[in-house]
Amino acid sequence: MRNIVLKYGLIAGLILVAMIYTMMGLVGDTSDFDKWEWIGFISMAGAFSMIFFAIRDYRDKIAGGVINFNYGFRIGILVTIVASFLYVIGWMIYFNFIDDSFIVRYTEFYERQLNASGKAVADIAKEMEAFKKNMADYNNPWVMAMSTFLEVFPIGLVITILCAFLMKRNAEEAPKAP
Repeated sequence: MRNIVLKYGLIAGLILVAMIYTMMGLVGDTSDFDKWEWIGFISMAGAFSMIFFAIRDYRDKIAGGVINFNYGFRIGILVTIVASFLYVIGWMIYFNFIDDSFIVRYTEFYERQLNASGKAVADIAKEMEAFKKNMADYNNPWVMAMSTFLEVFPIGLVITILCAFLMKRNAEEAPKAP
């Protein structure tokens, strides 16, 4: 199981890291983050499709065509953890060594969004103060790592549950050898 988890976790993680670098390169200095958010989530879901292949490989090559929900879930969650850690490492390298202006651009974007929302000036000021505090906290590597992990992990968790449910097969359902 370890080899399957590492193989598919690394593939999913490398897809996620490639997605970060590609998307951030495309966003560039435009600071137009809202349209890229959905593309990012769709890309994450695509990367986590490796969970399906990991469970299928385990079921068909190791478990003799049989797998229950628990084993499928275990494989999927481990693939998700490996991929999420790679995503965190990739983001921290990008943030700390490649794009040191990200916080400034994202803060400007957030402020434009608030100003366009039609909220009262006092409410905008209050939200911006809280946002700037969060961004200051984000400079702590542990906070950055945890929030980045939690950005991607829930998507993998949902896909894990889905795949474990869809891929389960008991002995009666397993294909018989000719």
